[in-house]
Amino acid sequence: MLKALLELASMYGSYIGVFTISLVSNSVPFIGVPYLLIIASYVAREAVRFGLPVELALILTSALGSTAGKLIVYFIAAGFRFKLSENTKNNLKYFVSYSRRLALPLIILFAATPAPDDLLYVPLGVARYPLTYYFLGIFIGKFIMVWLATTYFRVLFKYLGDEVVTNPVVGVGVAALTMYLTITIIRMDWRKIAEVYSEKGIVQSIKIIIEEFLSAGLGLFRKLLSYFLIGSNLKHV
Repeated sequence: MLKALLELASMYGSYIGVFTISLVSNSVPFIGVPYLLIIASYVAREAVRFGLPVELALILTSALGSTAGKLIVYFIAAGFRFKLSENTKNNLKYFVSYSRRLALPLIILFAATPAPDDLLYVPLGVARYPLTYYFLGIFIGKFIMVWLATTYFRVLFKYLGDEVVTNPVVGVGVAALTMYLTITIIRMDWRKIAEVYSEKGIVQSIKIIIEEFLSAGLGLFRKLLSYFLIGSNLKHV
């Protein structure tokens, strides 16, 4: 199944396939398709075969497709503005004015992680946040995210071979590790991180990110361990 999904990226040519999958997966608000693992696996495999120039070109293509998808989200959200009261519109103007300095780093941060980014992008679309900054922030963030995911898979391919994505046993292990890291990132307190960045700057926010990652990861591990232990005990009751 995974092998078929990876081949989908090259069905109409590698660049067109990567762009299309990235665009469609990012174009529906709050219903994101888990495209990242498919794209990153494909790009990593192509990078091993053809080298750095092809890898960067494919990552740029995916980032551009993802950004185009989020532009659709922006315009869908902006369409709701016509149904808002004048008081709400004035509040939105204040929101844009207040958040102008903070929004761009947040857009990049949300785009660069598996965090539910539409929670930020939809209000920015409704508020008509400047489109240039919106586009730039998402493009940078998506480039970083795909690049990191691709690097992750490229390391796996280097030491385990590219059959890792089709080998059932190894594939399950890699999928479990990847899912664990993804859920850990999602469970992090991104509101706290944003507040620390706003009040204390980038250095302190990085410190909080590390603390949140370790805390969320440990909490998830304990939860899973407790679940399996309880399940094990129930079998002996």
